[in-house]
Amino acid sequence: MILLSYFEPETNNWRECTLAQLPTHLPADASLWINLNNASQEEQLHIMQRFAIGPTLAEDFSRERHPPKMEAQTDFTLLIMRGYADADFSEYNSSAQINLLYSKQVLISKIQCHNPVLLKQLEPQITAGKNSNIADWIKQLIFVVSGSYLEKLINFEDEQSELEDVMLHSGNDEQMALIMRYRSVLRKINRNLAYQKDIFSDALYEEQSPLLRHFNSTEIRDFYEKFERLHSMTDMYYDQLSDLVHSYMSTTSHQINERMKVLTMVSTIFIPLTFIAGIYGMNFINMPELQMMDGYFIVLIAMAIGGITGLTWFKIRGWW
Repeated sequence: MILLSYFEPETNNWRECTLAQLPTHLPADASLWINLNNASQEEQLHIMQRFAIGPTLAEDFSRERHPPKMEAQTDFTLLIMRGYADADFSEYNSSAQINLLYSKQVLISKIQCHNPVLLKQLEPQITAGKNSNIADWIKQLIFVVSGSYLEKLINFEDEQSELEDVMLHSGNDEQMALIMRYRSVLRKINRNLAYQKDIFSDALYEEQSPLLRHFNSTEIRDFYEKFERLHSMTDMYYDQLSDLVHSYMSTTSHQINERMKVLTMVSTIFIPLTFIAGIYGMNFINMPELQMMDGYFIVLIAMAIGGITGLTWFKIRGWW
């Protein structure tokens, strides 16, 4: 289903209409928003043909999943972005995919988002009786996308601090599993943020960037700084979680080494004693030591001396 919102200059107001009701050529002071969130492939193709969208842009726009990118033709610019739709970083179901095709007067959008609150925020804001600048709509959507990450990252800072305290004092495998989930989510959103940061970074240095058709360099730098800051925050959090993992693994290895040290000491002392007991436990008839009156006490004294010698050696080495 195609939803069209058309600002009609004659009535100076917005109205819902069908594609057939649109004028062949839009008046200079008219604006149009086409919502393709629930449109079929045939309907999307019809819109692409109606506005003479190139096949490359049309194919990328129609995809349900596509990395963030920006591309342009003569009149229209394609901007694909991804917002963060989950409540926190404990799971990652899917991103909010925002596909936009826009010109000076027309915005064609297709947004896939399972979060109804974010979906509502990603819809262009229409004010009755007032025309809207397409560039303002695009700016609003960019800010909403960046905000969908920023809020979660700010909240995650306190959660990570608590997790760090727990890991330092009473870390366990359950906390480690939680950290690994967080790292996985951060790695995925870091990739999305890197793509989006590069979009605006490239626009700062390209004289023919499509963004310059609608925004000045100050606005583009603002977009870049927002996503660069988000990208840096995810890098920092990921590194901090990695440090927690390494610290936990180091602590666990140290504890294992201490246990192995005790086992080594016990084994070193008792293996020779077991060896002696094994020899004299053999049932051979011709064993001269068995006929000695004091043989039992001599062997016990020898075993005691061997054990004490081993303990003394470990004490000298500083093992206990």
